[in-house]
Amino acid sequence: MFEAAIVLLYGLVAAAAMAVTMLEGWANHDGLTLHRLAGLIACLLWPLTLLLFILHASVVRLLTRLSRSPA
Repeated sequence: MFEAAIVLLYGLVAAAAMAVTMLEGWANHDGLTLHRLAGLIACLLWPLTLLLFILHASVVRLLTRLSRSPA
């Protein structure tokens, strides 16, 4: 259940970012350019970088806690 909620949230955020990117192109009458396509791909990938930062912080906190524990 938790995984489904995370995937749904990820999809909603990515879809909202993609919609804004497409609306920007529509408003500028640009169509689908190479830069717009790169922006759409970035909309799908940016939450992964956030996930990596969160995982990195968790691992560093865990390693710090383990290194301070008595042996």
